[in-house]
Amino acid sequence: MLREILKKLGDFCSLKAPQGTTSNKWKSGFTIVELMVVIIIINLLSGIAVPQLTDYIERTKQKLDLIKLYNLRDALNRALYEGDVLNIDGSAKCDGVTNNATNFSKWLASDSGVTLFIIELHNELAINYQAKNNNRFTDAYNMCGALTGGGFWTDAFKDAGFGAVADILYARDHKNGNKIESGESYVAYPVKINGSDWWRTHPRQPLFISKALNGASSTAITGAGGQNRYKFRAKWTKGNPQSHSLEIVIQSMQGYDKDKPFTTRQGTCFSTEASLCR
Repeated sequence: MLREILKKLGDFCSLKAPQGTTSNKWKSGFTIVELMVVIIIINLLSGIAVPQLTDYIERTKQKLDLIKLYNLRDALNRALYEGDVLNIDGSAKCDGVTNNATNFSKWLASDSGVTLFIIELHNELAINYQAKNNNRFTDAYNMCGALTGGGFWTDAFKDAGFGAVADILYARDHKNGNKIESGESYVAYPVKINGSDWWRTHPRQPLFISKALNGASSTAITGAGGQNRYKFRAKWTKGNPQSHSLEIVIQSMQGYDKDKPFTTRQGTCFSTEASLCR
């Protein structure tokens, strides 16, 4: 039926007389009714095709972002051949959280894993990378200091292309007074939100390209105040240190099931451990 409609539209557009009709009886234009029919059909087709195309593009970008998590996991597991996950500076701090090898070992083996850093999406501001959030979202399993003291974690992050994250966390914890200095791999600038002064920090080259993990997006912002935060967590595969394999999981801090990996409306589950996505 659709093919017949399109054929008729083609005949209309060609302005040729249909078969069996003399040219003097064939009008050379559309009536208002015919135009309305064309517009309705185009709207119906666009209402189906455009959302599907948009979802397809976003889903493809999400898969590319997921590959970056696998790249990070693989970099960490390569580093395991030469280093130790507990090769951290026990005196290093990050936003007031002091490194502790005992806690770090315990948290890596937990179901949740240990939080290494957080990204914040905002409906008006650019993406923000940080160590932890205010007291409402304090994460007891946070060990961002692992990325500020050098060693195993910093080297692996740089190997995977996530070096800017380690640089940002170091800069945020080594402020010049209340000022965060921009660096070669990242930018830092002040903003005023609800009358309060805050700092935004993000890599100069975006790590992610999907709307789900980068920048303002109505599909990504579900938390109160037009913002959401995502924890990047590391854990032993199936919580077993003897696996000698680490996994990377993203968990939402607002608006989703906080105990499961962040899963988008398009069905992308941001976890390198497939069993967690079931």
